[in-house]
Amino acid sequence: MIREFWVENFLSIKERQTLNFETKLKEDEWASVDMGGEKRVNKLAVIYGANASGKSNILMALLNVFELLFYPWENKTELVKTRRPFALCTDKPTQMHVSFYANHIRYDYTVSYTAEHIINEVMEWYPNGSKSLFYERSFLSDDSQASIKFGQSLGLSAKTKDIFLQNTLNNHTVLACFGKRSFEADAKPIANLYNWLSRYIHQLDNPQFTLEKSLKQVLDNAAAKQFYLQMLGKADFNIVDFHENTTLMKVFFDCKAGRDTFALSLDEQSQGTKKFLSNLSTLYSAIKNHHIYFIDEIDSELHDDLLLYFLNVFLMNTKESQLIFTSQETSLLSEDLLNAHRDFVFFAEKNREGAYSEYTRADEYGLHKNLSLYKSYRNGRLGAIPQLGSPILYLEDEED
Repeated sequence: MIREFWVENFLSIKERQTLNFETKLKEDEWASVDMGGEKRVNKLAVIYGANASGKSNILMALLNVFELLFYPWENKTELVKTRRPFALCTDKPTQMHVSFYANHIRYDYTVSYTAEHIINEVMEWYPNGSKSLFYERSFLSDDSQASIKFGQSLGLSAKTKDIFLQNTLNNHTVLACFGKRSFEADAKPIANLYNWLSRYIHQLDNPQFTLEKSLKQVLDNAAAKQFYLQMLGKADFNIVDFHENTTLMKVFFDCKAGRDTFALSLDEQSQGTKKFLSNLSTLYSAIKNHHIYFIDEIDSELHDDLLLYFLNVFLMNTKESQLIFTSQETSLLSEDLLNAHRDFVFFAEKNREGAYSEYTRADEYGLHKNLSLYKSYRNGRLGAIPQLGSPILYLEDEED
């Protein structure tokens, strides 16, 4: 789970912007996870804001810091895996920091980089509750190996350290090196972290994911299919079963109409039904394991009641999964779920002078608990809404 994240000089983000997911609320234990030492981390975070305010960019930044840790290069001429810096700061490095828990061990990672190389990075961890160095690395020159120091708590052999030194290119992180070489058993702490990133961090849009393929996999898993049918029934879609037509090689749904049933293919389902089915894959995995999901515009094509139900199921049934998403569905702000847990909510807004994005957690505004978050937002007290002009347009007459 992610405890805290900050980023500067990335896409629309110029100055350092911080998202903190810790909570002081302890009465609703289903809404957060106890990470030890009186630290609780929220399972849910939603980012609101006007179009072009930077909602998606902060999700991309969150994903990007984990991409840096995971993806290696074999060619030193490749550019660092990232997006462009803020338009007016292209001569300055991008910087990111993420504090997260993997297998109940806390890791704090900070990185500074340009498009061409990693300038420096530091990974610290808390294997026994106390902070120790995992590794630190500094750029020396384009044609030189980076300077890398490993913490003694890792227990790496001289051979393993040398393999990392020889294979860590200037354009990718030290941890990413684990993905392109074989290591001895003494590298287990590094393997554990790398494998956790591989299994539990999920990108915004996975090009490998297709709904049809996902549903066919569900048909081979009795427990998963039971979950899908239970959720489809609660969602009031009138779907009582689904199966694969092996002749057409397509998934069909048995829909109930009174006492009769009829079959519709996946292609014939509404966009809202398809969206809900896609989200069920996320929900089932989150309940069964401990995943972190970044989802942009989770509310697209879903009724607001269905979205609220989805979020409540996620909170009530997951143990240590985390969902961070953007939304335009402002009606959620009127619900008890978000009014009682204002530290779930962040607002993104463009600084009108500097044209860069800024982010504020809802509980930082100091609103009285009896004031509606929805009304305060709609009235402009919390910012992050578009400033629109008059609907009356003045057009020049066109010549015939």
